[in-house]
Amino acid sequence: MLHAVHVSRRLVAMVVVGVLLLVGLSAGGVALYLGREQTPVFTEADEAVLRQAMETVIRQRREAELTAKLSEDYENKLADLKGEMDRLTERQQIDKSTVQQALGRVLDRQEQLAKRQDLLTRIADAAKRAGFDVKMPVATPRPKKGSKSGSPSASAVPVAKPSVQLASVVDGGADGHLTPADAARIAKIEAEVNAMERAQEATIAGLTRSVASRADRIAAVLQKVGRKAPGSRSNDDAVGGPFVPLPDDPSPARFALGVKTLSSELDRLAATRRIALSLPWKAPLGNAPISSGFGARSDPFLGRPAMHTGVDFRAPMGYPVPAALGGTIVSAGWEGGYGKMVDIDAGNGIVTRYGHLSAINVKVGQKVKTGQIIGEVGSTGRSTGTHLHYEIRVNDRAIDPMTYIVPGRQIAQLL
Repeated sequence: MLHAVHVSRRLVAMVVVGVLLLVGLSAGGVALYLGREQTPVFTEADEAVLRQAMETVIRQRREAELTAKLSEDYENKLADLKGEMDRLTERQQIDKSTVQQALGRVLDRQEQLAKRQDLLTRIADAAKRAGFDVKMPVATPRPKKGSKSGSPSASAVPVAKPSVQLASVVDGGADGHLTPADAARIAKIEAEVNAMERAQEATIAGLTRSVASRADRIAAVLQKVGRKAPGSRSNDDAVGGPFVPLPDDPSPARFALGVKTLSSELDRLAATRRIALSLPWKAPLGNAPISSGFGARSDPFLGRPAMHTGVDFRAPMGYPVPAALGGTIVSAGWEGGYGKMVDIDAGNGIVTRYGHLSAINVKVGQKVKTGQIIGEVGSTGRSTGTHLHYEIRVNDRAIDPMTYIVPGRQIAQLL
């Protein structure tokens, strides 16, 4: 009769774990045995082959590194050479551009120089006609025949019209770039142009000083007779500041400023002359002796103190009387103690009067010029003998004619 055996679960689990451990240990031992049996033996020949292979690898690596370094150095040197070549090419282009610019600049200055000289010639001609001594700049002579072609020079035409010869002035090297000889020629041309420009500026400056000096001298005389000259400074003209000279190098701006200043001084001189020419500087009878001056005197008829309103010039009967200053005849006939009298209105409030005439050659309203004969010396009216009574009246007030006649001898040389 069978009896049931009861096995606990814990016991079953312990048995299964034991079996698994046993199987695992058996498999590891077999693998270890098989691995030991299959590993080959490492001989000395094998070691030599391995060492040689390693040396070969190391040598090849070193050669590769050296080749890479040499290649890098070579490439760097090539880059440096290329950069140097680029800089050289750029410099040559700059040099070539500089030559073209230099020639263009000199050609432009030559053209301006000729225009300036033409203007200067016209100014000098006008100034000489006005009595100014103008020394015109004269250029250097042209090269003689047979001289080297292309050498720079200026014209030898009197009252110079400079014309720098630039044809073939730059030979250029084989590559067309600037050569030392080219640079020297351009420098010589520029030096000649500079010299001519400075001479032109000096001429303008000298003429300006002469014109200003004459205007100042005329203005000084005008002030003595109570006339304000153009250009005289007033408080409205108050200016000032430190003197800062322009650069000494010749330039169109300096020449233009010089011409502008000269033009201003010429305008001032012209305006000053116009005022001076409108005044009665001349004695009507030139160097005729004076028999009675302006001012207080004993009356020739009454023997009492009296005012003589003019100057008496002694001259023979019938001597021609010219107008001391041109203008319009405003009186021509008998006028009391003046006898036969002529009044000439010169404008600006100035009237010149001529009395005691024996004859009158003009009519009221007639225009006369300075020096034109208006009558003849006589002794009409309140007169003790043949003479010319001459008056200058400013705004109908008699002034001493010698106020103008004395400085008139000086100003005649300035007009």
